[in-house]
Amino acid sequence: MSSFKIASLLFRTLSKPVANALKQQAKSHDIFRSLCINVAQLAHRTEMNWKMKVLGYKKEKIRPLNDARAVDAGANFLGEAFIFSVAVSLILAEQ
Repeated sequence: MSSFKIASLLFRTLSKPVANALKQQAKSHDIFRSLCINVAQLAHRTEMNWKMKVLGYKKEKIRPLNDARAVDAGANFLGEAFIFSVAVSLILAEQ
């Protein structure tokens, strides 16, 4: 049991540099860059729609993020999603 916990801690620790590498790759590879831009634009539109709905504003046209911010936001989202998926898979494997 304790060896599994140590192994899961190791995997979580190793997943953070992998997530950082994903973020760096997003800036240099065109296909991954476009994926990050699409993910960030979708997340931005969803967030803004929810904010306008919750705060009671009328629906307006949402301006897209510029490419530099979209790449950073998308890469950050995908890196955090990778860390989250590693943690969830370790929790499920423990049961």
